[in-house]
Amino acid sequence: MTTKGKESEKRNIMFANQLVTTVDLENFKVDMLDAIRKMIKTDQGLPAKKWLKSSEVRKMLDISPGKLHMLRASRKLAFMRLGGIIYYDREDIIKMFESNKTPVAKNLTNR
Repeated sequence: MTTKGKESEKRNIMFANQLVTTVDLENFKVDMLDAIRKMIKTDQGLPAKKWLKSSEVRKMLDISPGKLHMLRASRKLAFMRLGGIIYYDREDIIKMFESNKTPVAKNLTNR
C-alpha cells in the first residue's frame, strides 16, 4: 500500500473518543440540504429536464389531450416533433404562462 493510501486510511478511522460538536452537526445539515436541493433540481414545481413529452405536459398543466392539441394548433405553445413523439421546451411553457398572466392593478386607493 502506498504512503498516501495509508495516510488516508488513518484519517478515515473513527475513534471512540471523538466528539461531534453542534458546529459539526450544523455544517452537516447545511451540506445535506445543499445535496438534496441539487438532487431535486426543481424550478417552481416544474420538472428539471428541459424537454417534456406530451403526457408530461398534460400532467403538469392538468389539461386534456385536446386542450394541448389546441395550444399547439393555435401556436400558443411551441413544440418539436421527432418521429412520432412531440416534445415541448419547459422554458416555452413558462413563457406561455408569463405572457398570459393578468397584471395586478397598481396604485389602488385605500377604501
